Amino acid sequence: MNELTIERYQSKRKKPGPTAKYRAKRKRAEAPVAKFVRAQCVDRDGDCRVCDWENNPDDYHADDLEFVDDLTFPNPSEWAHLGEKTRAKTRGMKPEARHTTEDSVIFCKVHHDRYDGRQKPRMFVKSLTALGANGPLEFTQ
Repeated sequence: MNELTIERYQSKRKKPGPTAKYRAKRKRAEAPVAKFVRAQCVDRDGDCRVCDWENNPDDYHADDLEFVDDLTFPNPSEWAHLGEKTRAKTRGMKPEARHTTEDSVIFCKVHHDRYDGRQKPRMFVKSLTALGANGPLEFTQ
C-alpha cells in the first residue's frame, strides 16, 4: 500500500514544447545585453530622469510637469524605451538592436505611466539632439 501512495503523488511533469524552448533560448540570449544597457541607463539617469534633474542639467522640463518626492511617496524605478523602440515594435529583433542606451530611459513609476499614457496627464519626451537619450531631452505634458 505504501508503494501505491508514493506512485500516486509522483506524477511526471510535462516536458516543455518547442515554443517554450525557443522563448527560453531567446531570453537567455537577451538577458546579458539588457542587464548591461539597463545598468548604463541607471548610472546616467539615477532613479528617474525627470525627478533627478540634477544628473542631467541640459534637459528641458516644462513648467507644468510634476515632480515626485520619493520621501513621501515610495516610487520604484522602471526601464522605459523611447519612440520606435517600444516592446511591441521590437519583437523579433536582435538584443543589440532592441536595447540601446540612446533609446532607453529610467523613469519612476509615475512618470513611466504618464509616458505610456496609463496615467493622466500624459507626458511627452523629445530628443533635442541626434544622441537620443544620451543627450538632452525635452519633457512636456
